[in-house]
Amino acid sequence: MPHTPDCSKCGSSMAAGFVLDQTDSFYVVGKWIAGAPVKSIWTGLKLRGRDQHEITTFRCGRCGFLESYALST
Repeated sequence: MPHTPDCSKCGSSMAAGFVLDQTDSFYVVGKWIAGAPVKSIWTGLKLRGRDQHEITTFRCGRCGFLESYALST
């Protein structure tokens, strides 16, 4: 996880978290996917062979600003 940044809007400290993504039966961490979305009749979107990274999001405790990063693992 990256160094916890200070808020670029108000300068206060931020807390690490994540954006929730929900499927029909379970919850997962949101991901950044390279390229434009390509529809699939079977799965909704075609993802095979695309660069994917889980998203880490920081939230400012003072103003609520969100800042997200898709880090390589």
